[in-house]
Amino acid sequence: MVLAVISACTTKRSDFFKAINKTEKEHIRGVEIGADLKTVKAVEDNAFLIDDQPQYLHYDYDISMGNSYTVTYDFYEKELYEIEIAAYFDLAEDAKKVAQEFTEYYNDNYGKNKLEQDGFTTWRTTSSITKKPVEVALKEDSEKHGYGYFVIKIYDLSE
Repeated sequence: MVLAVISACTTKRSDFFKAINKTEKEHIRGVEIGADLKTVKAVEDNAFLIDDQPQYLHYDYDISMGNSYTVTYDFYEKELYEIEIAAYFDLAEDAKKVAQEFTEYYNDNYGKNKLEQDGFTTWRTTSSITKKPVEVALKEDSEKHGYGYFVIKIYDLSE
């Protein structure tokens, strides 16, 4: 009886979601705003590193044929202040489904979202590293791009 309740509460996430999110720890991919460059590099795969600067890291990942995503990290004074993930899909339906999974995931973790005038859905949280306010913003924009697309931006609101 208890097992039925536990399994009913467990959310099945798509492989696309799992690849992009990587882990359910920290803000995304095991990284949190305020982390240092060394910490960020330790959680990402160096084989996919495209640009490595003291203030900026850029990774390109393939999920499957025709489906990929980029992850960029911006640093200021050796502290991570912004994460951006852009996901590209052959099918707009896949982008919409995965964006909805992220919406549900962030609703579960950060509470009710807010739809902004620019079309982004946003949540507010705090960095456990810096104790500063953080915004998570997501926008599914496949129609504008003509292919499956969404973007997630996570950034320090105190800047």
